[in-house]
Amino acid sequence: MIMKGKGGISARISAITEKLTGSGHEFSMEARIFNATCLVSLMTTAANIPMNYLVGVPSLALLMAGLFLLLSFIYYYSRFKRKLNISFFLFCLLSDVFFTFNYYQNSGIDGPSLLIFLLSLFLTITIAPKIQFGFWVPLNIILVGALLFLQYNHPWSVPYTYPDTGDRYIDFAYSYLVITLLILVITVYIRNSYNRQRLVLIEKAAELESTNETKNKLLSIAAHDLQAPLASIQNYLEILTEYQFSADEKRDMEQDLLEQTKNTGQMLSNLLLWTTSQMGGVSANLAELHLQDTLEATIEMQSAIANEKNIVLKNMIDDNAWVIADANMLQLVVRNLLNNSIKFTMSGGEITITSELRETCWRILVGDSGIGISDERKPTIFSVKNQSTYGTKNEKGTGLGLLLCKEFTELQGGEIGFESTPGIGTTFYVSLKGCRFQQKVKSGDKSADIAAD
Repeated sequence: MIMKGKGGISARISAITEKLTGSGHEFSMEARIFNATCLVSLMTTAANIPMNYLVGVPSLALLMAGLFLLLSFIYYYSRFKRKLNISFFLFCLLSDVFFTFNYYQNSGIDGPSLLIFLLSLFLTITIAPKIQFGFWVPLNIILVGALLFLQYNHPWSVPYTYPDTGDRYIDFAYSYLVITLLILVITVYIRNSYNRQRLVLIEKAAELESTNETKNKLLSIAAHDLQAPLASIQNYLEILTEYQFSADEKRDMEQDLLEQTKNTGQMLSNLLLWTTSQMGGVSANLAELHLQDTLEATIEMQSAIANEKNIVLKNMIDDNAWVIADANMLQLVVRNLLNNSIKFTMSGGEITITSELRETCWRILVGDSGIGISDERKPTIFSVKNQSTYGTKNEKGTGLGLLLCKEFTELQGGEIGFESTPGIGTTFYVSLKGCRFQQKVKSGDKSADIAAD
């Protein structure tokens, strides 16, 4: 509980800071540092008003009050009008004018004015826009040199304004604390911004590495898996021109080529859909769907494929199951899972597709009596690192089918997982949100809503 409280306080402080200085999405780091500098300057200026009055410099106290109003305008113009260049120009101009006046009113070289000029130089170096950097930095140095030169040659022009030595020490100590605070705030802000940017770069580097790995995998697929069926078709046509085959031999070769073409078509479909999803071109159109009606055609199509392999496909989906999903995505996910089960189930095996209600979600289960998934492949089964393997009749895929299932399930707000025992079989499940506030009961061609208790 204490840790949660601290985290809540830290989050609120971060939110307030972001609101005052601007978010990283809207403002550059220089603009946010400048806004923070204006805020700290406003606080120190406000504190300086009574401080200068107490140490016996009422003219500076009055000057500080005017400076506070001008700084407030500059902060507003930068933070809310987003005019950094103009705001920074006004800030530097005001600072140089004020610090020059402060030099003469605050005992010149005997006061803390040189420390304040040094702080101004630090701020300029840190947050000056590139277009103004070459102007304000030399100006600061020239101005300090000119003031020292004038006081050296005309010492009487800069009066000693401290009533006693104690006030001078207090003024120096106070100026030191204020300057230290400003340098600390700006330095911490820069360090934090640097660390955040470094983490972003690390994440982008990881994404780039993953993208590069994916690109290599796709090139490998294009070079190998697409070449094989094309080579088979070419060889078949070349053999036909040179040899005479019986009708049975032709039928066997054509059947084999047909299977390769089907597998290649499924592979290309998965590649196209997955590539589109990676480019951000796929979005889920969620709706309330009757599960049995939505998947009926998909299951019948896969059942025909399973029959060709002498595999029994049983549809045991609950007729009362309603889910919130995208119809096309859901059909694609189930089609890939069923196709995967058919691929790795031996002739004479069995596949079942069932559904079960778990709290507010319906779980779709595709179970088979196939060869199962080895332990070493389980950690990467839903990733691009998943290596495609041959099915029980040498069916070949890309290894992207399950990755596509995972991404499309998550786009629908669902969850996908599996349980598998090598040599016994595998069960994949897809959990999707059901109708939380009402239970749908199918009645003939119509649907009746029954209010939940």
